[in-house]
This record gives sequence, structure tokens and C-alpha cells, in this order.
Amino acid sequence: MNGSDRDPMLAALKRTFEELDPVPTGLTEKILVAVALDDLELEYELLTMVHRSQQLAGVRSGEDQKLTIEFTGPGLTVMLRVSPVDGTHRRIDGWVTRTADVKGELAELTASLWQEPGTATSPIGNHGRFEFAKVPAGLSRLDLSAGSDSEFRTTLFEI
Repeated sequence: MNGSDRDPMLAALKRTFEELDPVPTGLTEKILVAVALDDLELEYELLTMVHRSQQLAGVRSGEDQKLTIEFTGPGLTVMLRVSPVDGTHRRIDGWVTRTADVKGELAELTASLWQEPGTATSPIGNHGRFEFAKVPAGLSRLDLSAGSDSEFRTTLFEI
């Protein structure tokens, strides 16, 4: 039994809309492309930030070069300042700001920095600050979690 057999009024209403106000050709595809472009814009912005930091490598010495990266999500912002420690290691200072839950309290968070060699963790203090004193340079991803629940995950970025 299909929908038109159950309610002839709904079937008539559907026919009316299909005849008088049909869905424009290609609308579904255009919506899907627009959603995909939003994701691409974020990826492009992150890649541009990394590319700009590499362009500056010839301008300043590698020891003076610092990179600032910001990630945002619903109710949460993460800012990272990446500084060279030596030729193969970086220091990451991070800050998290987030909106409080209904009770006005912030859940305790832990920052986990994933890299190919392994994962480093750091507790996030009361003021949203965390750090990784010496981590290998390379492709990285940051996860913020409260207990066993992952609250936020960044895209991959190069340090």
C-alpha cells in the first residue's frame, strides 16, 4: 500500500506541487556541491596557513619562525602557537575557549596530539591552557576529549 492509497488528499497535494511548483532541474546537485564547497574552503584555508608558514622559512631563520593555527567548532575555539625547539622538534602552546554547559560548568578536557610516531597527551587547565613541550615536526591532529568521549577533532595539519 503506497502513500496515495492511504490518503488521496496527500496524493492530490503532491500532484499539485509537482505541476505548479516543480523542483528546479539540478537543484539537488547544486545543494550537494555547495555543501562540499564549504568543507573545501576550510581545507584550503588550513593548507594556505601551512603554505604561508613554509614560504616565510627563507625570510627568517628557522629558530625564529612561529606558526599560529586556529580551529573552531560549535561552542569551541582552539588556538595553537607552534614554535621550533630544534631542527626536528616543535613546542605547541594551546588555548581552548568553550561555552559552559547548562549548569555553567566546563567539563575537564584532555588534549591528545596524534602523530605517526605516537600520541602525546596534555591536561587542559582551568583557564583552557595546555602545552606539548617537545614533539616531532610533521603531520599532526589534535583531539580534545572529556573522559572517553571525543568532543573535538581537528583536521590534519603540519608542524
